[in-house]
Amino acid sequence: MKTLTTISLTGLFSLFFFLGIAQTTAKNKPSLFSNFPDEINCTAAQLNGFFDVAQGQNVKVSFNNNILLAGSIKSNIVKYSNLQTVIVKLPAFNNILFTLSKRSDGHENITFVGHLFDNAFTDGYELKQTDKLNYKLIKISMEKILPACNQ
Repeated sequence: MKTLTTISLTGLFSLFFFLGIAQTTAKNKPSLFSNFPDEINCTAAQLNGFFDVAQGQNVKVSFNNNILLAGSIKSNIVKYSNLQTVIVKLPAFNNILFTLSKRSDGHENITFVGHLFDNAFTDGYELKQTDKLNYKLIKISMEKILPACNQ
């Protein structure tokens, strides 16, 4: 009976130990944009500057908050006749990728969507439209958007 109790308690403690290890959180990720504003204003004309550059070439676009996004175009793809997407690698921001898409409807209205983040950092930016010609890059917390995965 003592042996059965000892084996049972050892198995139970081992189970608690392994469950405890499985529940440990990942290491704290650094913040990439802690020294930048929560909102970065930009215009449709500024965003359109990313689409005028061919894949492999460098692009520099300065936003209203004296923020400069400069890097090389990794991808510039036109899908259908109304959708174009560019991906820019930004060396000044640890080679993070800025993904930006431009979509036009049948009435010549152009809309931009995009994001600037990397899973290695706790923060990023998401592009939001404020009116027909103006946009904002709004700082986002990656931990709130993407759940932690310990796989």
